[in-house]
Amino acid sequence: MKDLDKLDLCNHLMLNEGAYFFKKGDYVIDNKIVEDVFCNILKNVEYELITRICRKRIVLEEPIAALYSLLIFKFTTLPSFLDFNEEEMPKKLLETKLAYILIVEIENYIIIVKKNVSHITSFINNLTPIYADILSGVLVEDTTLFQHIKLSNMNMNENAMRNKSYEAKSLENTMPMFGANHTVINAARFTNNDGLCAININTSRLSKFGEKKNLLNLLKWMYNLVIKFDTYIYKDSFFSRFAKPQSWSKLQNLLTPVSLLIDMFKLHSYIQNLQNKDIFIKNKDVERYDVVTSKYAKIVESGVKCYNLDNVNGHIYSKSGKRNIGVKKSKMGLKIVSCGNLFNSLYYCEDDGQYIKIIDLINKLGCFSIGFSDYFYIYMNKRLYRNASIQNDFNSILSILCPFEDISRVTSEKGNGYDDKSSYFESCSMFGVIERIIFSDADFLLCDDLGNEWADHLAIKGNKISYIHSKCNEGKIMLSASSFQEVIGQAVKNIGNMNPDDDAIKRKMETMKGKWNKTGIDKCRIGTPDDYEKLYKELRHNPNKIQEICLAVNYLSKSKLSEAFDKIKRNENFKQRNSVIQLVWLLSGFISTCKEADLNCRIFCRD
Repeated sequence: MKDLDKLDLCNHLMLNEGAYFFKKGDYVIDNKIVEDVFCNILKNVEYELITRICRKRIVLEEPIAALYSLLIFKFTTLPSFLDFNEEEMPKKLLETKLAYILIVEIENYIIIVKKNVSHITSFINNLTPIYADILSGVLVEDTTLFQHIKLSNMNMNENAMRNKSYEAKSLENTMPMFGANHTVINAARFTNNDGLCAININTSRLSKFGEKKNLLNLLKWMYNLVIKFDTYIYKDSFFSRFAKPQSWSKLQNLLTPVSLLIDMFKLHSYIQNLQNKDIFIKNKDVERYDVVTSKYAKIVESGVKCYNLDNVNGHIYSKSGKRNIGVKKSKMGLKIVSCGNLFNSLYYCEDDGQYIKIIDLINKLGCFSIGFSDYFYIYMNKRLYRNASIQNDFNSILSILCPFEDISRVTSEKGNGYDDKSSYFESCSMFGVIERIIFSDADFLLCDDLGNEWADHLAIKGNKISYIHSKCNEGKIMLSASSFQEVIGQAVKNIGNMNPDDDAIKRKMETMKGKWNKTGIDKCRIGTPDDYEKLYKELRHNPNKIQEICLAVNYLSKSKLSEAFDKIKRNENFKQRNSVIQLVWLLSGFISTCKEADLNCRIFCRD
């Protein structure tokens, strides 16, 4: 099709300084490719074409020139708040929208500006994202003040806090930085001599807040950024405190995927912002898409799911089983593949009416994280990151481990064979060790096991309030993340109960006045519930109050874990290496979660 701009709209464009930046790399752009992009956008859309320009040359400043392609069209869509089907919808109720995409070619860069446009993923996938360290650092100056930042947790634990954000006049001076090396920057807003700027690492978007620009001035702004990309020299900044972005192309052959985490929350958030929020399954017999939203809802309710990738077939690393899921390596990065898995049969509907597989959306959004046998690295948000400080976590983890000789003799969490004459937990149970050994000198000790528990035990000693969560096996030592998943999940879930109001603490103390599980064992093990309630209320307003989460386990040996850490430091291979690496991520994430909530943490274990 010939270049078309009947209304001369390219000379009337007024756009903000904001765009998605990519490198061409080895990808060769020609007229056919651009026309194919336009065709994919317009495919299956009832549209009215307004402007269509393909690779028109424009001089920025002699001898610098750029090529730009512009598509503007009008289309109608069904309003989301009405349940008419497409055939029954009265025309006067259809929503009319304008859409545009501007594709700019400057030297080895492709820059995209768009609105109300979809189906360009296949085009973008052929482009090379700007390295995250360049993208985040190119606008940073000595005078930069960071005001807003969005972060993702590198922790592969299903129960970990996935995302968080901070906002302040100057984050450098106010933001808590413990565990910053475990987090990846997604987006940030900051001010410098050039004004208020924003970056989105996940989408390779840079923007500047200010007056709108005409086409020529917008392209000049793009060119100035391209020059900065090419001349960028790394320097330490506020961003340097977080996980370091790495080159996938340079490291891909050295990395072996061992774990996969699917983030259902991110996926669901995208779908909930669409006009049609239903999920479909394709009926091949009648070429129809049937609603199965309730089935999908069960998947969403699971939240985050982590899989061990223990099966390797060529470039595909997958979970064992018939209905498996895994990841595929390519020079462009990693993507999710599904073999008979439910993700492969589910569809969603874009606002332009096209049905697309959920598995393709997972890959498009990067709703997954991948851990490697080399524990320094994590692949998330479609980029590779390195936690250069993770060996420092070894010392942090060991410092919170509190070994007790008696725990080596523990064979169960609570013991067995109790009746109405029983008054103590067995000495070979973790509950018994907690009460007889570890917290025997507490001012107050309550057993909150069973029912709506805040922890297995609650303790007060001086100005310290402890919430103790116990988990045991038959006594076998294990160095695996899976063994900690449940107890850490339980502990993190109950953080919200660690600052109860007066009514909540009163109700809890009423439950402490009886016996444990129809036995003769008092729930209040030391002190009285009324005195506990009184002291707790006093401590609540004590500025020197300390709160801590304690995990009590019989399957972890501090000495064995220390030996494993030493082997990893020496780069030795051993049977449980991958399991220990996952355990490091899990425990370091637990420590970070506690510190962010202003909580201390301890783990009672074997010597």
